[in-house]
Amino acid sequence: MDPIHRHICETTILSEYDIVKKDIHENGDIVCQYIGTFTQNILISFVSLLENYMNESIASHVIQKRLTYLVVETIQNIIHHSYKHPDNSQLAYIIISKNKIGYTINTSNAIETIIAPNLIDKVEYLLKTKKTRLPELFRKKIANPEINDNGLGNLGLLTIVSKSDKNFNYKISTMTSKYSLFHIEINLNYK
Repeated sequence: MDPIHRHICETTILSEYDIVKKDIHENGDIVCQYIGTFTQNILISFVSLLENYMNESIASHVIQKRLTYLVVETIQNIIHHSYKHPDNSQLAYIIISKNKIGYTINTSNAIETIIAPNLIDKVEYLLKTKKTRLPELFRKKIANPEINDNGLGNLGLLTIVSKSDKNFNYKISTMTSKYSLFHIEINLNYK
């Protein structure tokens, strides 16, 4: 990514991060957040902070388990599918918030614009699939794995959509001709 594209992308991500945080402060509270380069060590630290918060807030075990699972999957999505610079750095974020009806996970990361149409097709297919069929799709993918060039089985989005009970919203915004912003919002209600 050349310096001009990098500046535009980073400015866009930081601007969206500020907007999401402002919206959260109007309707709830931020539980935990991270912006920067995501690694397995960041994943472990973030989940540990979240679990400590959940234990202290006496959240139900079912909510705690689902929220933690979704956080792990969304961070794995960022780690494996976000655009990375040649030095392996990236700018992405995750914000976990709490309001009157439940928890919300917001993530955003850069992707190459060329993959956006395929990503939209995958997400729309999963969102249109009956909720009762999602576990069957998961079992089929496990039984007949399709490993991509990165050695991944492409189960992340399927898992996220399924575990979120389809309370999954996304947006892909073009930042430059080469890079787009992939934003996910998952709402996990207390009930």
